[in-house]
Amino acid sequence: MIRMAVPEDAAGCLSIYNWYIENSDATFETELLSEEEFRSRIIQITESYPWIVYEEDGVIRGYAYLSAFNPRQAYRWTCDLAVYTDREMRGRGIGSLLISAMIRLAYQDGYYRMVSLITRGNTASERIHEKFGFQKCGVLEKTGYKSGKWLDVSFYMLKLREGTPGTITNEEIRQV
Repeated sequence: MIRMAVPEDAAGCLSIYNWYIENSDATFETELLSEEEFRSRIIQITESYPWIVYEEDGVIRGYAYLSAFNPRQAYRWTCDLAVYTDREMRGRGIGSLLISAMIRLAYQDGYYRMVSLITRGNTASERIHEKFGFQKCGVLEKTGYKSGKWLDVSFYMLKLREGTPGTITNEEIRQV
């Protein structure tokens, strides 16, 4: 089941995230986080943005959250999406459920664009984002250095709505 995250979910989410820090290039963090650091992250993000978890039999198997794309005011209509799933549960549709739920939440919160930064070569992440209509908008070459190599970052963007802020129509609201 998908539900909103609470600070007590830190340990479950962290067990997923620390694996990615240690074993992949999906995140550019290089040092494992403590449960307290992760709990603080959940608290900070959920003050302004949604964070959801996918839970199965009391175990968190994936999570996703939105955050600021950029802190400058004109970017407030664009959110950044992060999604992580338990490595042992990949291919079971959990990522799709999380992304679908986050798209609905972002739309309901009034966002116009959703951005996701994906390490170039992470084909599973690229494919799932494309499945939901994200388009690759560009690549920043050699912007991260991890595991002894330079990494490129691809920008993926989803258009949630058109128009200008404050012009959401009843028809758009019904489509959610």
